[in-house]
Amino acid sequence: MRGPVVVTLRDEASPWGVSASVVLHTLLAAALALMPLPKPPKRLEEERVSVDILTPLQFEASTRRSPAPTPSPLPAPEARTPAPTPDAPQTQQPSAPAMIRPTEMLSAKTLADPRSRQARADLATFASDERMVQLCNLEAMDQIRRWRADFQPERVVPYATAEEKITGTTIAANGAAFRSRKNWYSLKFKCQLARDGESVIGFEFLVGDPVAREKWDELGLPAVH
Repeated sequence: MRGPVVVTLRDEASPWGVSASVVLHTLLAAALALMPLPKPPKRLEEERVSVDILTPLQFEASTRRSPAPTPSPLPAPEARTPAPTPDAPQTQQPSAPAMIRPTEMLSAKTLADPRSRQARADLATFASDERMVQLCNLEAMDQIRRWRADFQPERVVPYATAEEKITGTTIAANGAAFRSRKNWYSLKFKCQLARDGESVIGFEFLVGDPVAREKWDELGLPAVH
């Protein structure tokens, strides 16, 4: 297992001290009418009826029925287009928390402080990639401290739950962790360095939940300095 790549921030490396860290660290029936029965008609006097005598041919002609008209075919029922089925409502997925994007980078000021002489000397001994990682770790601690005064980051492990990715001068650490006041917290950050890899020019981060104490040893997170 690779040794931890960490940065430890000592009190003497902070350019502001305790007082400055406090400032830096917020529907919702119809009724039928009875019709009178019609009266029977009065019986009329017997009328004489004239009777015509018809020959068989005349009788046949008078009784012959015209063929019944062929009923026209009923129009075919119109095909009905089924009504469109309304789409099932889509469940909206909760959006991921937004990354915090500071506008001012802080690690350069920290390293420029005379009390950070030893830290500068140590950085000079690292290979290029390791030095960039350590600069980003330092930026993470400075930015977290300014973002929340109740956090006092003193150490960062960029590969606690996932290996950090280095692409050119950009470092993405989605499984990092930092220690503050004897507790470890999950951390995600993206760090952009200058072309020479010697300074941080862009940074964004997101602090997550505390890391369960029983997982510290498994993740290589030391309980003490």
